[in-house]
Amino acid sequence: MNTKFKRLNWLRSVLGIILSCLALTCEAKDQKPLPNIILFIGDDHNWWSSGCYGNEVVKTPNLDALAMEGMRFNRAYTTTAMCAPSRAVLYTGLYPHRNGCHMNHGATNLEVRSLPHYFEPLGYRVVLAGKTHIKPQSVYPFEYIAHEEAGAVIEGDKPFLLIIASHEPHGPHKKGDFAPEDVIIPPYLPDLPTLRNTTASYYNDILLLDSEIGEVREILKKSGKKENTLFIYAGDHGNGILSKWSCYEAGLRVPMIASWPGHIQPGVQSDAIINFADFVPTFFEIVGQTPQKPLDGTSFLKIMQGEKSKHREYTYGAHTNQGIISGTAYPIRSVCSERFKYIRNLNPEGQPTSIVTHGFYYTEVTTGLWADWKKEAEQNENTARLIKRYLNRPQEELYDLQNDPWELNNLASNPKFSKIKSDLSSELDRWMEQQNDQGMEAELSVPQMDWDKRKAARKASTKKS
Repeated sequence: MNTKFKRLNWLRSVLGIILSCLALTCEAKDQKPLPNIILFIGDDHNWWSSGCYGNEVVKTPNLDALAMEGMRFNRAYTTTAMCAPSRAVLYTGLYPHRNGCHMNHGATNLEVRSLPHYFEPLGYRVVLAGKTHIKPQSVYPFEYIAHEEAGAVIEGDKPFLLIIASHEPHGPHKKGDFAPEDVIIPPYLPDLPTLRNTTASYYNDILLLDSEIGEVREILKKSGKKENTLFIYAGDHGNGILSKWSCYEAGLRVPMIASWPGHIQPGVQSDAIINFADFVPTFFEIVGQTPQKPLDGTSFLKIMQGEKSKHREYTYGAHTNQGIISGTAYPIRSVCSERFKYIRNLNPEGQPTSIVTHGFYYTEVTTGLWADWKKEAEQNENTARLIKRYLNRPQEELYDLQNDPWELNNLASNPKFSKIKSDLSSELDRWMEQQNDQGMEAELSVPQMDWDKRKAARKASTKKS
């Protein structure tokens, strides 16, 4: 009897182990694989310079196909229209003055964490392919690879969070087949032959960007992972004078398209206001996680899934002019609601100098676009008005984006809009205080760029690598 009892207990134990193994096997089968994420970044890509955004001159079949498969965002924004600060916000989820990189070529604060810190422990291969323009490496411990190696990551065995940062369509531009008379010159710029020629070459670089996107999408399709991959394309900021290095829509508003089969309805658009600070929180929600520390952005996953139509009430802008080539102190801040944009120029007595106006050595140029612009202004009233708008900016600017999308009519002194201006000004004050943004003091803390020293440092860095 005792032997039979022991045998029965043994059989029960074995049966229990078998059932437990079966349960674990079923649970493993039920668990969905981690979704892959591809963030493809264009460099200096104006939001209106793509076919899917209405440009009928430059053909972008791959971007257009991505838009047909997913969601096109009409109100996506960077916080800063410069390379390093815009990417720092994208990768950290923190605005420029909170993460520390508010100047171009600047460094992020050492205590800040970014995508690799958050997603590698979850089992992701977190890779940055192509352009970097971020530092220090301790804050951004990506797996760094060449742009051409991105396909191997997609075809690999591990779940991936892959950032592909193109160098296109950033200058210097490659000449192509676009006729200068066919290109689109937005109304905030003078219609000059110099600008038309440059824009024609710029369009050629957009074709190169579009081709790169097509190559990656083809690799993704052949890998069999397209259904489980969120693919987002975004430009880092706008291109050219009064766009880059500004807080105008031409600089801060960016093209952005997202595709994810089964999650994002194909061929739709969103007017929800999205900021680059929202990307990291969105990636967290996609994998069912929450940030360990508070971030500045919030997830727009429900926007992509069509469950919500509105996301933010405001998006913000910040520009530090010192630190760019030939940049002198000219800090700018902005806040934008669904309809109105408020801009505050913190040093209106100064001038927004840059490489376009003053070359590499803080001396006003005598050739090129700026020189042609000034010469044309002597005989063309509209060109003179545009150059005056560039050089002599008031302390406050207010624009009705619904009726004035290119921000040509400043309403800041119009008493009809005083309440709107006051409300937006207060909101900007609140944001700057929350970010510990010291305004002019922060601007002056950034040394002016010494181009010769920068060239020497880059040359030394290339030799070491």
